[in-house]
Parts: sequence; C-alpha cells; structure tokens
Amino acid sequence: MAAELSRKICLFACLAFGLLAAGFAVPAAAKNVDAASARASLSLAARGAAAMERGDFLAAQRLYETAVVANPANAAAFTGLGTAHEARGQTKLARKYYESALSIEPSDTGALSRLAQLDLKDGNRAAATEGLRKLRAHCPACGETQELSRALGLGLQDPIPAPTDP
Repeated sequence: MAAELSRKICLFACLAFGLLAAGFAVPAAAKNVDAASARASLSLAARGAAAMERGDFLAAQRLYETAVVANPANAAAFTGLGTAHEARGQTKLARKYYESALSIEPSDTGALSRLAQLDLKDGNRAAATEGLRKLRAHCPACGETQELSRALGLGLQDPIPAPTDP
C-alpha cells in the first residue's frame, strides 16, 4: 500500500515537472511531436473540456496536464488548463497557462479573453482593453469578443479607447 502511494506521488511529481518543463520549452518541443501524440493530446483536451462542463475541475486539470505533456504545442490544452486553474481559484497559475497558450497561438480567442477578464478583475483596465483590441483583430464577432466588450462597457462597434500615458 505504501509502495503504491509512493509510486503515485513520484508519478505526480514527474508529471508536474514535465508540465513545468513543457511550459518553458514550448517552441522546441513543438517541433518534435509525432502524429499519435498530437491526436492523444487532442483527445485528452476534449475529455478535459467535458470534465469542465461537468464541474469536475480537478479531473479536467489532470486531463489537460496530460494533454500538454503529450503535445506541448497544444495551445487549447494550455487554455483549458488555465480555465481549470481559474475555476479552482488559482488565478496566478491560470494567467501563466493563458500566456503559454498565447505564446503558441497568439490568436487563441479563449486565452485572449480569459487573460483580459483576469486583467479586468485585477483592476488593470488598460491591459483588458488591449486584450479586447487583440480579440477584435482576430475574431470581431466571437462570443468572447462580445463578452469582453460588455464587461468593459463598450458596444461591439464602439471604438476602443486609446491607451493613456501614466
């Protein structure tokens, strides 16, 4: 029993280390993913999304972590991992994973939106407005764009205020 627990702890530590290493080495690792790993990552991320819909955020987190290990270039898995952490109240980690997703795929509307929403919650309206600017450039009619526009008190067609100098 103790050996099994020790093995599980070691496996979890290795998974966490691999996930952190993947977060810092995304571009290099992205070039070395085979088709089977990419498919496995997509499947795991889909299962993570289903777990999120069920409200099982811890299971979703684990599935997304495994998806990232399988394919460190899966931006959607990083976004999902951020969403799972955010749902569990871990906003610093969520922010890190949204930023990782955007380093892979700068037009990831989910990561752009969630990161801007976190900025808005943190009182950084300028960063949230910049997030809206990016969202509008990539997907002007997306639900994420509409939601962030409303949160900032702007209509879809309203001009985005220019940044103010401090």
